[in-house]
Amino acid sequence: MKLFLVVLGGRCRGCHTEQHDVRWVVGEEIEDTYPQLIQQWIGLRRGLHLDSYRAVERVDNYRVEVIPGPPASRQKKTVATAKLWFVNLGAYDPSSMAERHHFGLVVAQSTASAKAAAKRRWLKGLEQIHKDDLHSVMQEPELDDLLPIEGNGQWSLRLTPVNEGDDPSDRPDWYGYLLI
Repeated sequence: MKLFLVVLGGRCRGCHTEQHDVRWVVGEEIEDTYPQLIQQWIGLRRGLHLDSYRAVERVDNYRVEVIPGPPASRQKKTVATAKLWFVNLGAYDPSSMAERHHFGLVVAQSTASAKAAAKRRWLKGLEQIHKDDLHSVMQEPELDDLLPIEGNGQWSLRLTPVNEGDDPSDRPDWYGYLLI
């Protein structure tokens, strides 16, 4: 099983522009995740499409593995552990009406360190860089900010430090327009 980061596009009733959302889903192949993505879409079913996706296998020198079963029961933690975070930053370019965004995954021990890592890496040269969204991708029962992930309890994620090689780029495995 693989963890996929997916950008969905479509329409919402009353909007003047196409809407987009980012989801992460689990499947052996991207096609296996279509029912989950359709269920999670908040807009109109007609015209729902993939804009891009990538399999998430390594982030910040950690291997990301989907393992069967629920997360191991956790006792009170005394040592912070690495978690996988989704961060969406916003910023402004004085020459454009639109707010610019960059989103991606980081491994960090806290929301503050995840936000700081993203701000160091993304949207350089733009103004008023700020966090629009920040969520844990890990299945941590004690966190309130989880986005819905189909399959909770059926699988969990394991992060393993990797000391050799480089992380893959954030480039999508696929991009375009694919109706689902």
